[in-house]
This record gives sequence, structure tokens and C-alpha cells, in this order.
Amino acid sequence: MTRHGPRRRVLFRACTGLTLVLSLTACVGGRVDTDVRSDEVFGPDDTLFQFAHVYDAQHPVETCGVPTIQESLSGSGVNIESYPAAQLGSEAETLEQIALGGLDLAVAGPSFLGVWHEPAALLDSAYLLEDVDHFLAAVESPEVTDIHQGMYEETGIRELSTWYYGTRHLTSDAAVRTPEDLDGLKVRTPDAPLYLTNIAAMGGTATPMALDELYMALQQGTLDAQENPVPTIESSKLHEVQRYVNLTGHIVQAVHVVTHDGVYATLDDDQRVRFDAAMEHGADAVRACIVEQETEALERWEQDGSITVNRDVDREAFADRVRERLPDQVPWGELYLTIQEGT
Repeated sequence: MTRHGPRRRVLFRACTGLTLVLSLTACVGGRVDTDVRSDEVFGPDDTLFQFAHVYDAQHPVETCGVPTIQESLSGSGVNIESYPAAQLGSEAETLEQIALGGLDLAVAGPSFLGVWHEPAALLDSAYLLEDVDHFLAAVESPEVTDIHQGMYEETGIRELSTWYYGTRHLTSDAAVRTPEDLDGLKVRTPDAPLYLTNIAAMGGTATPMALDELYMALQQGTLDAQENPVPTIESSKLHEVQRYVNLTGHIVQAVHVVTHDGVYATLDDDQRVRFDAAMEHGADAVRACIVEQETEALERWEQDGSITVNRDVDREAFADRVRERLPDQVPWGELYLTIQEGT
């Protein structure tokens, strides 16, 4: 991969005439406070950085993370303007724009970062992490921070903050309890190589597809199954077109807020401190919202029967199968086993 040095000037939008209505989160129990107006967040002379992601407007990245960052940055002279639902491009496209300096901030998953710097895909490995606590320890570990530093040195892509995206589970039209139940099933994954490797190691056949095409494909029977965290399943209404959500818990997943040096070059020292802190406040808010949504959605589905929650999954059988196959198929197999065994 060709290294990109400090690149083009930061793109931003002037705040004058902005009519975007923002909802701010107090993040108490993951709830959102929508009572604060945009003119209480943005100053008339603020520099607004474009913040792009592919998740829809109901996803916690947008409803909890973005407002928390905006509130945290209020009065600093800089802020963010969010573009959800792939308005500025797909995950791969926005990440390329970051690398070239044509976009300020984007949210990208580890597998997409791995296209630019192979080890950065590590956190998308199936059965790497046990739970949210293990996730929090892993993302702060020297092994993972060294990966992100190497990515920055190689590509110029700067990791600002790592957010909990949710625990990925499999939905399907037939119950999936063991790896054998995945045999012959066409499982939609995001279009990044490691997802294909994960699903194959678990026993299925991966079919890459954009998220905005998935509902129709499942409705029409083009695919048999898909995998996503519970909040994404709910916000994308995938529970309407699948019969089972099987609690495979195969990825305790991260997404990363990334930028480039051009953004930092516009900030003074105080703004940099505020900017970094705001990203971590966003991480805390998103994690609280997602954990709450995961619990509430599963309870609601079990009560209303809109989709059958299958808790009878032999997670250890899946994990054993992946441990046997995945490390030999990735360049960071030894690191996978080190983090899996505890950081």
C-alpha cells in the first residue's frame, strides 16, 4: 500500500445558515435528550467537520454517539456535522476519502481498515473476544494500539477512537445451533475479506452484500441468513424478514472513528484536547446505548414473537471450530490466539 503523507486541506462547512436539527444525548441509561437546539451547540463561527458513516438515522452511532460529540465540543470553536446512511459513500469509499484527505471523519470497521493495513482487521475475527469487558481490555492493549500506530505510519489514517458496535449474531429462516446447521446456507456478510473467512470457518458460505440491499434479498429468499449486532438487525428491520435470531455471539465488534492529519492541523492545543475527549465521550455513549438496546430488543422479541430468539446455540462448538481454522488463514494468527486467551 502506498503511504500517503499529510494531505489536502480539511474540508468543512460554514455554520451560517445551518438548519440541521440536532438531538443531544445526556446518555443516562442510554436514553437520548432531544431538548437542546442546534444553536446551543454550534457557534456562528465554528468550523464543522464532516462526519460520515453508513448506519441509518435510528442507529446508536447517530442517535447517541454523534449528539454526544456535538455537545462535548460545544463552545470549542469546532464541531461535527453528521452524514449518516452512506450519504457520502460506502464504508470502503469513505475510508478511501479519509486516506486521500478529502473527508474529515468517518466510521469504519476493522475489516475495512484491514484492506489498508492487514493487521487492523484483527478485531473483526470470529470468537476473538468473549464479552464487552474483554473488548474494552483488548482495544486498550499494547498489541492493538501498536497495530493502529502501524496503520497510521503506513497509510496516514489516524484512529481517533474505538467504539463498541455490538455483538454479532446470526439470523436465519431455520434455527442454527451447531456449525453443521450452517452447512449449505448462504450467509450475507459485509464486503470485506475477513467476514468471508469467518463464516467459512464457522461452517457457512459467505455472500458479500451492502447493508442497504440486504432487506430485499432476505425478503426475496436470495439469501438464507445474515449476521449483525442486535441494534442493526432492529434498525434495519431484518427481524421482519427472518424467522430466527441465533445467539452465536461470534464477534464482539468494534468500529473506529478515523481521520487524517489535515484535521488536526486546523486545531489549536486546547481544541485537540477537547476533540480527543469528545470522541471518547461518544464511545461511552454509544456503548451504553447499544448494551441497553441489545438487552431490550431481545426481551421484546421474546415477548412479541416477531422473531424467535434462539439461545440454544453451542457457542463453544463454533469457537472451537474457528480456533482450529482461522489462525492459519490470517497473517496475524499468533496475535489472534494471544488476545483470545486474555489481554
